[in-house]
Amino acid sequence: MIKLFFKGLKVGLFLNIILFAGLIAYVLTIENWLTKPVEKFNLPLELGTVVDSVRLFDQDVPSMKLRKSWLNIENNFNYFVIEYQLRSDYAKPYPRLLKWCKQSNCFAHRIDYGDKRKSHFRVFTLDDWFTNNYLIFSRPDIELKRLDLFFKNLPLGSTVIISEPFSTFDRPQVFDKFSEWVLALRSQHPQLKFEIGLQIHLQWADAFWFKNYWILEELSQFSKTHNYPWGVSEFSTYDQIWKRRIRGRSATDRLFYKIEGLIPRRLRRAVVLHGSYIVHRESVKHGAVRFTEWGNIQQTAWFVREIDSDYDSNYELFDSSGTPTALWWAGIRGLKDGQN
Repeated sequence: MIKLFFKGLKVGLFLNIILFAGLIAYVLTIENWLTKPVEKFNLPLELGTVVDSVRLFDQDVPSMKLRKSWLNIENNFNYFVIEYQLRSDYAKPYPRLLKWCKQSNCFAHRIDYGDKRKSHFRVFTLDDWFTNNYLIFSRPDIELKRLDLFFKNLPLGSTVIISEPFSTFDRPQVFDKFSEWVLALRSQHPQLKFEIGLQIHLQWADAFWFKNYWILEELSQFSKTHNYPWGVSEFSTYDQIWKRRIRGRSATDRLFYKIEGLIPRRLRRAVVLHGSYIVHRESVKHGAVRFTEWGNIQQTAWFVREIDSDYDSNYELFDSSGTPTALWWAGIRGLKDGQN
């Protein structure tokens, strides 16, 4: 019995050493592979990012002077999505941002149905509508009428990106219902153009990216069959869990944070870089027409004001001076390798 105990102890120690060595090799491989700058190449899709007045302007109203850090970033993108300043819970007019958008390719994000500023834009996002009205609520009749009126009042020829969370499609039956709905929308509103957008917000411990991997193949086939473009409408990834922190500080959550803290940041960071690379690469392989990078400056993320001060995940694509980070290069390498 004693011999068996010591033999098991040796085997366990040996396996732990192998696991530890494997994790070190993984981290070093990712850091050496995905953090290096990528030579310029022709992008296989349109690349966009979010924008707001804080990111853009160097001085207070009425100055239109742009931050030097933003000027270092701007030329990397084909279009810009107004992150929050058109939402109904932000009632300020933001004339500087709209003025800048007249010379830039800006998309309206979560704009209120009755907002008169619709006339300033030609691309609109319709966010979480299917998830909220078909999966959460069972009778969307009133919302369907409001949506129909909204579409009829958009500028002729506008593009509507139907943006839904990646995790919504956890079952093929849900995607089938979604497919029928988006085809019906296009048939009912021939004066508009429609695209499908996936919201992919990953945290290092997320599992749904692997669980729902099949959706990209289904979406690609649907897009080819029905000539219905698709893209990633929102993408971000984090080396620290934040979604649990919005709920509060229960005993379970506190235990989770302690366990998370035991995992080296460097390992979590490697997982994040690798995951970002895979998402970018596979999106290109499956025919995405656009990819929206959701986040440049951490302090302007919407959830920063709603979570505790201990949260410090670093997911920025560019640092405060506008210099690309490792996360940016991992995504760009994925876009490049997706063409091969």
